[in-house]
Amino acid sequence: MMNMSKIGKEDTQFLKIKKDSAEKFLNLIKTKLSDEFIVDKRKKVIHSGVYVLFPLIKNKENINKLNECNVNGLKFEIISAKGELNPRSKFRSLEEALVGELPEDIIELIPKSYDVIGKISVIEFDRFSSLSVDKISLYKKKVAGAIVKVNKTVETVYEKKSEVKGKYRLKELQPIIGVDNPETFHKENNCIFKLDVKNTYFTPRLVFERKRLSLLKFAKNELIVDMFAGVGPISIQIARNNDVKIYSFDINPTAHKYLIKNIKLNKLKGEILAYNIDIMDLINSSNELGINLKNSVDRTIMNLPKQSINYVDIACFLMKKTGGILHLYQFCEKPNPIEKGIENLRTKLNRMGWYIEEIINSKIVKPFSPKSDLIVVDVKIKYII
Repeated sequence: MMNMSKIGKEDTQFLKIKKDSAEKFLNLIKTKLSDEFIVDKRKKVIHSGVYVLFPLIKNKENINKLNECNVNGLKFEIISAKGELNPRSKFRSLEEALVGELPEDIIELIPKSYDVIGKISVIEFDRFSSLSVDKISLYKKKVAGAIVKVNKTVETVYEKKSEVKGKYRLKELQPIIGVDNPETFHKENNCIFKLDVKNTYFTPRLVFERKRLSLLKFAKNELIVDMFAGVGPISIQIARNNDVKIYSFDINPTAHKYLIKNIKLNKLKGEILAYNIDIMDLINSSNELGINLKNSVDRTIMNLPKQSINYVDIACFLMKKTGGILHLYQFCEKPNPIEKGIENLRTKLNRMGWYIEEIINSKIVKPFSPKSDLIVVDVKIKYII
């Protein structure tokens, strides 16, 4: 955890104004200036006799703005005094927390988003590569410290050093501040998940998509396959709300270990059976589980966007020939990514003697890159008799 006491007392510029004019001053900077770049909300406002002292962000331009602003007869002066940290200070954004901490041109380069997973945050500095090496480390620590200020539950901030890669879907993480302990508990949609951010794949950015899936209409005792279950965010949220039976697969032994733990951590209406196998093994003629599941599944979830389309044959092997529902996630190029995703699936199905009976739902889940989007299609598929 960042040592906040270091901010403590320091030389601070204050705007000194009489108490009966203080409210008028605050209204002025909200309407004519941006108060988040004028008043330093990390510091305490000081009340001294008939005066109020507002701590100011360290920025000469702000002082000039105050002096140039139409103050409507307000009388104030700028003084220096000792400032004290306000323990109740709250920031709405990284930008707000970093004003006065980083040069304005650097603030423009800080990431617009980052992930918070329990007590851990993960951030990627994709726009810092143009900066001098000696400054990059300092700036990254400043940003990481701001994340801790904005998110009171965060204790460790990791930098994402690589894209998700390999069959276990892992990324390289390097700690910036805090203890290098990648294990955490994460709460989502009334469920709790224990996981290791370095050795399992988990993204909090699909929270609303997972909620959508969990609130769909499921038949009682419906048989579901979650092909790429990870630590169980989809399986567990569905089983928490529905009396279903889910076969949850993942090839990563560490993810499988946490999936079993998470099944026990959550109160479920349904049943989850967890397996640490490569789902390709299910179509082997000697695989007993594959033999038992063949053409018996009502619904299959395929959330492995980069490769899901390559496993459609497994989905068809498992699905009831009379028809079942498929939730397929893909990264598809713009423009018209949904149409391309549906056509990809239709082509694949038709080659195996299946077809799309009904498109139940299709949408862009979120942008993935400048050239592509993450899409999902919920379809009912059926075998051509």
